[in-house]
Amino acid sequence: MNFLLKLGQQYLPFFLVLGGSLLGARTSLAQSGRQVTYSEHIAPIIAANCATCHKPNGAAPFSLLTYADVARHATTVQKATEARYMPPWKADPHYSSFANERRLSPEQIALIKTWVEAGAPQGRDRKLSKAEQLRQSPLGQPDLVLRPKAAFRIKGNGQENFVLFKIPFELSADQPIRALEFVANNKQLLHHANYAVQSVGPEVDIYQGNDMVESDQFLTNMQEFKPLMREVAYYGGWIPGSTTQDFPSGVGFTMPKRGVILLTVHYGPSAIDTTDWSTINVYFAKAPIKREIKAISIGSAGVGNITPPLIIPADSVKKFRVELKTAQDLSVLYVWPHMHLLGKSFKAWATTPAGEQIPLVSIPDWDFRWQEAYRFRQMQHLPQGSVITVEGQYDNTAANPNNPFSPPQRIISQDLMETRSEMLNLIMLFLPYQPGDETRAL
Repeated sequence: MNFLLKLGQQYLPFFLVLGGSLLGARTSLAQSGRQVTYSEHIAPIIAANCATCHKPNGAAPFSLLTYADVARHATTVQKATEARYMPPWKADPHYSSFANERRLSPEQIALIKTWVEAGAPQGRDRKLSKAEQLRQSPLGQPDLVLRPKAAFRIKGNGQENFVLFKIPFELSADQPIRALEFVANNKQLLHHANYAVQSVGPEVDIYQGNDMVESDQFLTNMQEFKPLMREVAYYGGWIPGSTTQDFPSGVGFTMPKRGVILLTVHYGPSAIDTTDWSTINVYFAKAPIKREIKAISIGSAGVGNITPPLIIPADSVKKFRVELKTAQDLSVLYVWPHMHLLGKSFKAWATTPAGEQIPLVSIPDWDFRWQEAYRFRQMQHLPQGSVITVEGQYDNTAANPNNPFSPPQRIISQDLMETRSEMLNLIMLFLPYQPGDETRAL
């Protein structure tokens, strides 16, 4: 997906008042006589807030890893940060705080503006700090790269595609894993991807049969995949704008010696014939996994009933909820909200048996183009019996510029995943609770 496709339109509201703090930051530098340079002032900002997406094979359309990269796009960077279009961060920081937060302060925005207006000077060359290097490439080089046998051919017929790929693997032994990373190849058409790492016994030939099933064959050819769906070692996914989920030392999952990755990919409609050949990078853990990560999907295509049923009449703005009671004490690491184009706002929280409300995530202005798996700064302890509430508001009126129908039409979800349908979904990555988890930094 080309996230800067409409960036020019985002620049229009430049009546935005930058505020006294911005002017103060620039005045302070001017009075000190110090020049704002890339090496001293700009590189740390880019490394901390931009490089996780703006890198080769990243979610963004161009790289910002070097001075030459940033200088080439200096004006774009200035305008995008002034308009607060970049870096994208939709979660309300006053509701819940996250470790992977990407937000620029007014002072940082002012530094970028001053630097660009001065001609984008490089300054004295310096090496990035270890922390900056980690932000640019937090996972390092993958230990194993897996992908379908061949690229998937997408017809330019304006139809959406749901494809289930079978990716077999055999390792020398069970392998502790600290992260999986989905690397999108055709970013413009990928709606989302989900993957399940399945352990498969020797009685099943993991190489036999079709390696991919298209959506219109699911009901018949899924029989070939059922013998592979016995033991899920890990479940993860990718959505536009999201960064990779990784875990602290000793936390992760164990990849079985033999099995398959069942990769489900949703492609949006294309007007031209094209292809996609996305990959999954696997990162081994140096130490054994002491605590196995778990995942749960609440709402559409998951557990819990949405009330009222997710039917959105034309020309209406409606709220829907889904609730789920925890059967054990949980330590939550990540929350991953999901809606489609009619989404207006999203909020999730937990209410403990004692009546305490624990905020999880709030997105006041939902934007389908910018979704994220939000990592808490410390694990969030949800006591047994807590009720998790997920609430979504949808705008199915002509005033919604993202409405896929003109005039608006009634949307009946029925757990369908097409872009023009709707979902209300929260995926949580968690561990069974252990005392002290709530103080453990992530």
